[in-house]
Amino acid sequence: MTNSLNLQEINQEEALSLCKFTIQTKGNIFLLGRRGVGKTEIAFQSAKENKLKINYINLSLLDRSDLFGYPNMHDQGELVTFKAPAFMPPLKEGQKADTIILFDEVDKAPSEVTSPLLEILQFRTVNGRPINAISCILTGNLSNEGAYSNHISTALLDRGSKYILSYNFDNWIEWAKINQIHDLVLGFLKSNPNYACGKENDISYASPSPRGWCLASEALNKARDNKIIDINTITNIVSGYVGAEAGIKFKIWYEHYRKFEPFIYTLIETGEMSLNYSGLAPTEKLVFAISSCHLVKNKIIQLKSKSEEKFKYLENLCRFMFNYKVDREIQILAMTNSFNFNFITNHKLYENKLFFDLFNDLSQSLEKR
Repeated sequence: MTNSLNLQEINQEEALSLCKFTIQTKGNIFLLGRRGVGKTEIAFQSAKENKLKINYINLSLLDRSDLFGYPNMHDQGELVTFKAPAFMPPLKEGQKADTIILFDEVDKAPSEVTSPLLEILQFRTVNGRPINAISCILTGNLSNEGAYSNHISTALLDRGSKYILSYNFDNWIEWAKINQIHDLVLGFLKSNPNYACGKENDISYASPSPRGWCLASEALNKARDNKIIDINTITNIVSGYVGAEAGIKFKIWYEHYRKFEPFIYTLIETGEMSLNYSGLAPTEKLVFAISSCHLVKNKIIQLKSKSEEKFKYLENLCRFMFNYKVDREIQILAMTNSFNFNFITNHKLYENKLFFDLFNDLSQSLEKR
């Protein structure tokens, strides 16, 4: 895809694959992109999957001497030697490099840092001194984000591959499911994808971003742990991370959840409820179904008793889907929002035929679209 920077645009999956390739070939890679799209997370994940350490360095906080090192004032010889900075230890003789260096905020690096950075990227040395670095990953923002970005030197960029990391909603949702993002957040965003990430040229102080929703998810879990459940407080917490507009929209979603929560608990525990599900508005039906799946998943995670109790929750969930004639689109969204094949395998949910047949059928319907 063409853009003003003449850089190839890649999605999160492609970025992870390219970072892993760069590490395996001992090269350098620049990942530039909007705030919160996962640049730093991808760097950490690629190092982890290559079973290597990662050394995080924020270039916006450094000056030349921080990378170059300081003169050793206690050296009695005629030649000046330099002490290596603690955050970038030298590679000792006979030692095998086992670290990836993540240089963050490369677009905000002071110009005097560029020269030692050129040497690091090309030779893995600082002033001739070898450093512990197999590969370097450099991340930065785009200039149109108002993040005080500098023009990155082409001499620097020529020392590695360079890409723009684009935002892909479906890819991020899949990542979010694997990384335990709150099901209410996932359900809300699947129904309101336009609130997942703000516009590129948005100059407001608070707008939604993938990182913001991750922080909001963590805050929701902590609020529950601290028994904070009132709607206004929850709305204020979420709005602080994703902005007022998205927060207000999420408030409506959360209000439905709080209203239905007692009925959902009764349904999952007993298989029965007094609520007239068929009389609910479409959005209310969706929230109810997503919240039901979310509760069952949490109970399974927390469960330490026999599998029969786990299966009881699954079967009550399935009977709800059948007996209350839940719309198939809502079934697909609710079930796939909370469950995936990895979770089913890890918790041996495939042993419950009723649940597994339903989930498998819904998954196949989703794949055929």
